[in-house]
Amino acid sequence: MLPFSHILDFDETQLPEVERRRAQRHVPGRLFPLQATIDVDGESRIARIVDLSPGGAGLQVSGPSYQRDTEAKLHLMIDDVWLDFRCRIAHVRAMAAGCRIGLTACFDDFAEKKAYLQLLQPVAIGSAFRPVPNEDIRQPEAGLHKLVFSGRPGAELDVWCQRDSSGPPQSFLWQLDDYLVQGALGEDKLQIHSRKYMMVPTRKKTGPAYRKLPPKVREEIRRLFHWTMLNLSKEIPVDVRAFLQEFKH
Repeated sequence: MLPFSHILDFDETQLPEVERRRAQRHVPGRLFPLQATIDVDGESRIARIVDLSPGGAGLQVSGPSYQRDTEAKLHLMIDDVWLDFRCRIAHVRAMAAGCRIGLTACFDDFAEKKAYLQLLQPVAIGSAFRPVPNEDIRQPEAGLHKLVFSGRPGAELDVWCQRDSSGPPQSFLWQLDDYLVQGALGEDKLQIHSRKYMMVPTRKKTGPAYRKLPPKVREEIRRLFHWTMLNLSKEIPVDVRAFLQEFKH
């Protein structure tokens, strides 16, 4: 099952670029509700995800240790999304209560790999955000201070705080390629747009205007945004992370 059927699409010819962008290992955020189980020789155990990469995963598992080069099956679950694929235990490190293992994925087809790489995206995108130095940011709004966080190409997160950089966050704009998500303190509903649905400017409306998104497209952008916010780097201030993670709808 693809986590995203209407966005984040790519075909096999684009696979090397997608893998290159996410080549390193990524540690899921503490609040990211991704769950894992591993099956080895018919025995299923719950596992804690240590890290994820395009080629596999690192897990910590309780109970007896595993043998290296053993075949396994990894199950990943989040919300209504369930993925599973074959893998091989590439390395094992015994611990006081269980073991830490590294898995090499053995995808049966492109569809399995695509689903996994889509699931990896919010982890990779969120963990890549870093603060832009204040001296490089224009501050046009009186009474507000703008923070900017940059990530992988095409990704940017802008947050406006009251008074100065230590003031309470008031609003934000998240951009990823064609997708835009905006929210403000006291507003329950996110403003979600796509540049693919941008309307031609008119004399009456000189600023950007967008056609209404199909419900399924809006829901997938919302899900991608929320999952990404749950994986933000610890270099993002705690209060900013908490502010962004409150926006779910």
